[in-house]
Amino acid sequence: MDEITGDLALYHAWVSSASRRVRFALEEKGITYQGILVNLLAFEQHTPAYIAINPNGVVPTLVHRGTPVVESSVICEYLDEAFPETPLRPDDPHARGRMRVWAKWTDEVVIRAFQVANWNRMMGPTARQWSDTEVEKRLAAVPVPDRREDWRRVAREPFTEAEIDHAVRNIRRTLERMESALADGPWLAGETFSLADIHLSPYIVRIGEHAERGIHLADYPKCSDWWQRLTARPAFTRARIEPVTFKD
Repeated sequence: MDEITGDLALYHAWVSSASRRVRFALEEKGITYQGILVNLLAFEQHTPAYIAINPNGVVPTLVHRGTPVVESSVICEYLDEAFPETPLRPDDPHARGRMRVWAKWTDEVVIRAFQVANWNRMMGPTARQWSDTEVEKRLAAVPVPDRREDWRRVAREPFTEAEIDHAVRNIRRTLERMESALADGPWLAGETFSLADIHLSPYIVRIGEHAERGIHLADYPKCSDWWQRLTARPAFTRARIEPVTFKD
């Protein structure tokens, strides 16, 4: 990994959905930053040097004037406070509350749903090739117990169809909640584009991964309209929020 050369740096990975949330926020706000790529499949996120700045061993990590900030939803709010130009949080307290409910839903439900639904395909081809000795070595380097168990599962005991079905139901439920929320305004928190929309965008771009399970964005007209308007924003393109491909 490169060394930090300026006041603001983002350790990230292009395919990391959490990294994409932060890149989108940075681009919307027009903030200049140094991007430092972390090779997830080379497990750079589990090296002692990286864990020294992010004890969870995940991306992204923002470093502002030498101080790390972790957790993507927290990083986004931090950026909006530290760089108040082009605000991404609604002024109205009720709308701001709605924005934070979406952040919470994304953190607690959506992220996990996509992990369970896709880790077998995304990380399985790499993890299944490990010997038992290598599995133990890799697991020992993962600092968070829940994430360590996820890696063990994908390497030796993949998520079951029942677990994947539950995850897919939560993805469908997310679209249903979004469809309902968008009946009250053009954006998820109401009248203005906000972090609520940014938080969901890296996951909605991946809805096509679940077409074979009967999930289609076209079945949710308000979500489809929202998606067309969101993807037309120049910052979305600059943030490189693109579909993920798998090597089965």
